[in-house]
Amino acid sequence: MKFGAMVLAVCGVMHGFQAAPAKGSIEGQVMNLKAGSPLKKASVQLVTMNAGGRGQGAVRKVAETDEQGRFAFTGLDAGKYQLSAERQGFLRQNYGARKYSGGGTPVLVAEGQNVKAIVFQLTPQAVITGKVLDEDGEGVADQPVRALRYVYRGGARQWTTVATAQTTDIGEFRLPNLEPGRYVVSSSARSGGMNRRQIQSSEPLPPVPDLMYATTYYPSTTDVSTAMPVDVGAGGEVRGIDVRLVKTRVYRVRGRVVSPDTSRRVATVTLTPRDGGPGSPITGTALGAEGQFELRSVPPGQYTAIAQSRGGGQEFLAMQPVDVVGNHVEGLVLTMATGGEVQGSVKVVDATTPPDLKSVSVVLRPVGFTGSAPPRGRVGDDLRFTLKSVPPVRYAVTVTGVPETCYVQSVKYGGGEVTGAGVEMTNGGVLEVTLSAAAARVDAVVVDKDGKAGWHAVVALIPKDGSLTVVQTADENGILSFKGLKPGDYRLLAWEDVESGAPYDADFVKPFEAQAKSVKLEAAGHEAVQLKAIAADDR
Repeated sequence: MKFGAMVLAVCGVMHGFQAAPAKGSIEGQVMNLKAGSPLKKASVQLVTMNAGGRGQGAVRKVAETDEQGRFAFTGLDAGKYQLSAERQGFLRQNYGARKYSGGGTPVLVAEGQNVKAIVFQLTPQAVITGKVLDEDGEGVADQPVRALRYVYRGGARQWTTVATAQTTDIGEFRLPNLEPGRYVVSSSARSGGMNRRQIQSSEPLPPVPDLMYATTYYPSTTDVSTAMPVDVGAGGEVRGIDVRLVKTRVYRVRGRVVSPDTSRRVATVTLTPRDGGPGSPITGTALGAEGQFELRSVPPGQYTAIAQSRGGGQEFLAMQPVDVVGNHVEGLVLTMATGGEVQGSVKVVDATTPPDLKSVSVVLRPVGFTGSAPPRGRVGDDLRFTLKSVPPVRYAVTVTGVPETCYVQSVKYGGGEVTGAGVEMTNGGVLEVTLSAAAARVDAVVVDKDGKAGWHAVVALIPKDGSLTVVQTADENGILSFKGLKPGDYRLLAWEDVESGAPYDADFVKPFEAQAKSVKLEAAGHEAVQLKAIAADDR
């Protein structure tokens, strides 16, 4: 009996035993795109991907290529993986990406599958070299140099620094790791436009402006619009980009900061260009019982002067326009106001059952300046909220955490409608948010020019009423959904590959309007559309 029971037990264990899933592998090669030769010592990274098609963040494995540029990852579970490759002197690349910063395509590994022939074609970095020269043609040492490129920020193209360098003892510079494209090169004052040291002087301001080297763009202009662009190709080195510095008149701005909290003796004072140009903010510190400050080396222009101080959970702030034209500025008084409380409430309409609003918050975004901490208020069970430490300046209002069945129907402050330009929080009014539970929805499927799933296609949902464009990226099946939409007329456009931020720019979108698909959404409506992605080589 005992022997029979043992046999039955062993048979039971054997019956319940299952072989472990077979492991898979990924093999490939990294090549030099320009030379067509294998790349030794390139680093290839493998990241697991979740069901939504996005990397989970932890690099599971890293491999270095051999003499033939080959790499291999073994012992892989079935699933999706993202691969990227990089090497010194080359631009980093995600596998399958259509551009250098693109998201790429996943590599699918079935149980026990050996995936081969994964090939990376790395592009050698482009380089710009040259000298920074003074008015006598001599090299200037330790001079900051920048490469700027047009990128999209806030729905508009603007020059943004993408690489920096410092000149050598004979004024030479090298700007490496550049993508192919068009750049402007500039050199600025050694202070970089920043002036944080405290300057207090009882001496009268000089009768004439100071002279200093201005931010100068290649070849020798202080205006970025007249700079000569520098075009670089893949792996190209553009030499002889010599920037001849221009001296210009600069001015001083003197004043004092007045705070309602007499115990506070320190405030940061910043001059920010009002036109949003590439110039750097000029920053200083107001100290002492009188809160005096002096900012030097201020180029002519129109600025917003901002004084900020924070402590004890409160924000103190002042904003005032300042024009620096032809003369020094003296006697500027920035009177800071403490941040008061703004009360608010949320109302829900068009709801048959109350929606879950436990995640809804109201956030104030500063307009024209950067706050240390944007005021935020969580909506309570009584549908009320409080925004604390709100200085009386202009803010845009953002409502976050809105359920996907709802949309923001209106936002009012003191009875007046709050537009995208924001509102001055100055009259002690109440902030009223109305949510409608009749949100609409659009489901989209994107295909490429060959009719295949538009993996990582970028889709813009553009309201015809001029409100904010919504942009999403399709999953690995080319599928995505826009939820929580206001009823109205919309256009949809999809791109295989597009520069980040470009779909928000009306000038960029305009040439593609004929390819847009229009949808009309009724209250609580649901539409499904198929989109053909605009090919990267059609732009």
